[in-house]
Amino acid sequence: MLLCTVFAAFVVIGQGPTATAHVNDPQSHGTLGDNLLSLDEAIQVANGTLPIANLSLPELSRITGTGSVTAIVVDAATTPTITVQAPLSAITGPAGAVDPVVLAGLAAAGALPILAGGAQPTILSIHTYLTVVSGFRFENGAVAIDAIMPAAPVPISEQARVGNCEFEGQSTAGVQVRALGTDRTNLMVHDSTMQNMPIGFLLDDQAVNGIMISENERITMDGVTLGCSVLEGGNGLMTMWHFWRSTFVNGETLARTTRTPTSNKLLMLRIVHSDATCTGDVVDMMGTTAGTSMVHHHHGEWAAGPGQRVLWTHPRTAQFDVHGSEMEFDGDIEIGAGSTSPRIWHQNNYYKNCTITLDIDGALPNLLWNRYENCTINVPSLARSPVTIRDSHLSNTSVDSQSFLAPIDLEGCLRIGGTLTGFASEAAIAPSPFLGTTTVTPEQPQVGSYLQLSADLPPGISMIWDFATSFERPTTSTEPVRFYGDPASVVVLPVIVINQSTLLISIPNNPALVGLEFYVQGISVPWQVMPHAPAYHLPRGGLVQLRL
Repeated sequence: MLLCTVFAAFVVIGQGPTATAHVNDPQSHGTLGDNLLSLDEAIQVANGTLPIANLSLPELSRITGTGSVTAIVVDAATTPTITVQAPLSAITGPAGAVDPVVLAGLAAAGALPILAGGAQPTILSIHTYLTVVSGFRFENGAVAIDAIMPAAPVPISEQARVGNCEFEGQSTAGVQVRALGTDRTNLMVHDSTMQNMPIGFLLDDQAVNGIMISENERITMDGVTLGCSVLEGGNGLMTMWHFWRSTFVNGETLARTTRTPTSNKLLMLRIVHSDATCTGDVVDMMGTTAGTSMVHHHHGEWAAGPGQRVLWTHPRTAQFDVHGSEMEFDGDIEIGAGSTSPRIWHQNNYYKNCTITLDIDGALPNLLWNRYENCTINVPSLARSPVTIRDSHLSNTSVDSQSFLAPIDLEGCLRIGGTLTGFASEAAIAPSPFLGTTTVTPEQPQVGSYLQLSADLPPGISMIWDFATSFERPTTSTEPVRFYGDPASVVVLPVIVINQSTLLISIPNNPALVGLEFYVQGISVPWQVMPHAPAYHLPRGGLVQLRL
């Protein structure tokens, strides 16, 4: 099944007849002209740098089909482990290629074929977006996969792809993404695990008018010290790290960026539907005055180590674009932003046990529909941007501004406990709660089981539930609501919910539903006269994927 899926990826793109090389040498490079076809020999043949005529008859017998070799297969049943004797030849494909090189590992008894890197500096290198790698376990080595791709006349959406892989024990990083000069490096890693290494993704950008994109989805990191390290020294165009539908546990920090002072590149971290539990800070973003640093974070649960930060942007003079929504934060938040910062907004989030410091000179913070529990919100004396918190709940939360140029105003908020000090005030005080909460469990229910929908709504607030096919890449920059499911596909449950309720939704026992992903969303409105309540509110919903 895996082989069919991988081959489908290049059949759609490819043109003309293709051949497949079946690797059977347990040594990565082997000996040219012997009885075994090595992985490096197969890569060289696919690149067009090793003529097929140079192979021995036994090696040649391992190639099936006609035309150029575009597929390389390693079957764990016959070659369970390949010892990497030296870094493998970089995958480049032949000059003028239109077919991607597909490197596919076939599992045996549930075990993927292993590329054992030992002490090698690199196991596999990718130098063209026309690459698909799937179904391998990368063990040890300094770097498992190194990707750097020269500029090419292709749409920036074209990506090299690595999927269904396991990375463990690398001494530097699981995946390294680089760009120099005018390189346009674009790599997607999906449905993969990373364990026991100092860095999961190492991004090193020194490009001038080049582009570097690292897009990652359904990644599980466990025992990775630093999930992503971005070294930004480039100029012009952009660098991006995307993290979708993923988890990070038993590590220090999910993402950390450093920048050279003169780097004017647009640098973006986009983290959506991803949870992180860290022993240190969750996101540590260094910026610069020369270019914008963006951290967009939506629909996740982040927990920092004791006394650490879930979000830190610094220094306060740098240019930042920060927005987050539908998040749950457990840990401190420190947002510093300079006078040229375009946007700072947080909406529909839940903060607990946080010290939130807003040291901003540029964009006016837009804070809406948030819930603060056991928090401290403060503005230091050097800040110059006034802070307005609208239509939010504050429980046992103290609010303090030490800057007369940046007062904190609570507008239409419910505040229970806590204090207002310094240049902090409140207006249009809400007399009662108005923001409801929902939970959707489990996130991956089995077909034939149940989905549990729970709501906790204040008196006077009612809600309906809707189901919609999830967006693969939701638009998260819309205020004040984000749609994680497609409104065109929405199905509304024929029930109106008030107070505290739990609904059990039966899931048909139909295997055809396996893999279906949808978003469950509540829409709440006042059913009593409540002038202090918003006309509507969308409590944070749940992303659900059906499984066997």
